[in-house]
Amino acid sequence: MSIKDRGKLKWQPALMLPEYVKLLNDVNKDYYRQVKPILDEYQLEEFENKIHTAMEFSSTVKFTVWEDGFDWEYTGMIHRLDPITNLII
Repeated sequence: MSIKDRGKLKWQPALMLPEYVKLLNDVNKDYYRQVKPILDEYQLEEFENKIHTAMEFSSTVKFTVWEDGFDWEYTGMIHRLDPITNLII
Protein backbone atom coordinates (compact mmCIF):
# COMPACT_ATOMS: atom_id res chain seq x y z
CA MET A 1 0.00 0.00 0.00
CA SER A 2 1.52 3.33 -1.04
CA ILE A 3 0.76 6.64 0.56
CA LYS A 4 0.09 9.50 -1.85
CA ASP A 5 2.12 12.45 -0.53
CA ARG A 6 1.48 16.05 -1.58
CA GLY A 7 5.06 17.13 -0.80
CA LYS A 8 5.54 20.81 0.04
CA LEU A 9 1.95 21.57 -0.85
CA LYS A 10 0.64 20.18 2.44
CA TRP A 11 2.78 22.61 4.44
CA GLN A 12 1.57 25.72 2.62
CA PRO A 13 -1.46 27.44 4.08
CA ALA A 14 -4.52 27.63 1.88
CA LEU A 15 -4.67 31.43 2.00
CA MET A 16 -1.62 33.67 2.18
CA LEU A 17 -1.74 37.42 2.41
CA PRO A 18 0.20 39.26 -0.33
CA GLU A 19 2.23 41.09 2.32
CA TYR A 20 3.27 37.79 3.84
CA VAL A 21 4.31 36.40 0.43
CA LYS A 22 6.36 39.55 -0.26
CA LEU A 23 8.03 39.30 3.15
CA LEU A 24 8.96 35.65 2.53
CA ASN A 25 10.39 36.52 -0.90
CA ASP A 26 12.44 39.38 0.59
CA VAL A 27 13.83 37.13 3.31
CA ASN A 28 14.73 34.52 0.68
CA LYS A 29 16.42 37.17 -1.47
CA ASP A 30 18.40 38.61 1.45
CA TYR A 31 19.65 35.14 2.36
CA TYR A 32 21.55 34.81 -0.95
CA ARG A 33 23.10 38.31 -0.96
CA GLN A 34 26.89 38.56 -1.08
CA VAL A 35 29.19 41.24 0.24
CA LYS A 36 30.87 43.50 -2.28
CA PRO A 37 34.36 42.25 -3.15
CA ILE A 38 37.24 44.60 -2.43
CA LEU A 39 39.70 44.94 -5.31
CA ASP A 40 43.19 46.32 -4.92
CA GLU A 41 45.09 48.38 -7.50
CA TYR A 42 46.94 45.36 -8.90
CA GLN A 43 43.69 43.50 -9.63
CA LEU A 44 42.15 46.57 -11.28
CA GLU A 45 45.22 47.05 -13.46
CA GLU A 46 45.13 43.36 -14.44
CA PHE A 47 41.44 43.67 -15.41
CA GLU A 48 42.19 46.75 -17.51
CA ASN A 49 44.99 44.93 -19.34
CA LYS A 50 42.74 41.96 -20.07
CA ILE A 51 39.96 44.25 -21.32
CA HIS A 52 42.31 46.16 -23.63
CA THR A 53 43.80 42.91 -24.97
CA ALA A 54 40.34 41.46 -25.63
CA MET A 55 39.26 44.67 -27.34
CA GLU A 56 42.40 44.74 -29.54
CA PHE A 57 42.08 41.13 -30.70
CA SER A 58 38.23 41.03 -30.81
CA SER A 59 38.07 38.21 -28.29
CA THR A 60 34.96 37.05 -26.51
CA VAL A 61 35.00 37.95 -22.81
CA LYS A 62 32.98 36.82 -19.82
CA PHE A 63 32.36 39.36 -17.05
CA THR A 64 31.09 38.63 -13.56
CA VAL A 65 29.61 41.85 -12.22
CA TRP A 66 28.55 42.47 -8.62
CA GLU A 67 25.30 44.42 -8.50
CA ASP A 68 23.12 45.00 -5.43
CA GLY A 69 24.48 41.96 -3.59
CA PHE A 70 24.31 39.49 -6.47
CA ASP A 71 26.76 38.34 -9.14
CA TRP A 72 25.63 38.61 -12.76
CA GLU A 73 27.53 37.08 -15.66
CA TYR A 74 27.77 38.77 -19.05
CA THR A 75 29.41 37.32 -22.15
CA GLY A 76 30.22 39.18 -25.34
CA MET A 77 32.72 41.24 -27.27
CA ILE A 78 34.05 44.66 -26.33
CA HIS A 79 33.62 47.34 -28.99
CA ARG A 80 34.81 50.39 -27.07
CA LEU A 81 35.31 51.85 -23.62
CA ASP A 82 33.59 55.06 -22.57
CA PRO A 83 35.90 56.87 -20.12
CA ILE A 84 33.35 59.53 -19.21
CA THR A 85 30.58 57.20 -18.00
CA ASN A 86 32.90 54.24 -17.24
CA LEU A 87 30.91 51.91 -19.48
CA ILE A 88 32.05 48.96 -21.54
CA ILE A 89 30.20 48.81 -24.85
